[in-house]
Amino acid sequence: MKRKVLLVLLLVFGLSYGEATILSPLPMKYGERLSFRIYILGQYVGNHFMHISRQTNISGVTYPIVFGRTLTREDLKHLYDMDDRDWTIFDTTTMFPLYNERIVKEGKWEDFVKQEFVAKERACYYYHRTRNYERNEMRAKYPIMDYNTLMLYFRSLDYNQMKPDQEIPVSYKHRDTAYESTFTYKRITVTYKKQKVPAIQVREKGGLGIYFTMLDDEHRTPYEIRLAAFYIVGFRFVDLRVTIENFQPGTTSL
Repeated sequence: MKRKVLLVLLLVFGLSYGEATILSPLPMKYGERLSFRIYILGQYVGNHFMHISRQTNISGVTYPIVFGRTLTREDLKHLYDMDDRDWTIFDTTTMFPLYNERIVKEGKWEDFVKQEFVAKERACYYYHRTRNYERNEMRAKYPIMDYNTLMLYFRSLDYNQMKPDQEIPVSYKHRDTAYESTFTYKRITVTYKKQKVPAIQVREKGGLGIYFTMLDDEHRTPYEIRLAAFYIVGFRFVDLRVTIENFQPGTTSL
């Protein structure tokens, strides 16, 4: 019965997402681990780590959970010490987030954030410790994603069933703002482990100007993320780049 409900939701929201088809089986698996290098204005400043593991049952359904951690490079911590951690429970049928918690430690700023995503309401309800956990909400044109699920969503699309000029509309949350954007994709070639390999790049129109590149392999290995416009500590940087450092595929299907 629950599976039927999820399929109905997928059909309803699939029309809003430009009829983009999600692969089955998914390219990512339980046990997947990734590490990235972060560059701001071309300078290596830190690392981001991610891994996917199994979550306990929620109302009889098992959902996966993706963990993330961002750290300042060791020799730069005296300038700006960042240790942000978060985790997101997500639905493998739609790739929409269900729940996220984030521990923020950036310089002297510390916070704890809880976020509840409700796809059918196209809403996110979020609570900051620094605001005494008062209830805030945002709504958008499409179900709202966080960064974790936004990248997983693009990795999961069947691009063989899409035209390169087809627009993929999405809504995603950055800090306390919901961005409503469209993406298009193109096939390119990149250098990975000293070899030229085929890749897929999705590019945002508007929003934060996101470019996300993944290898066109069985894992849809993340390769590079770029933000053409990014705000951090009150200043605007025009180039934030995240590149893959290590990738360990998972072993068990989601």
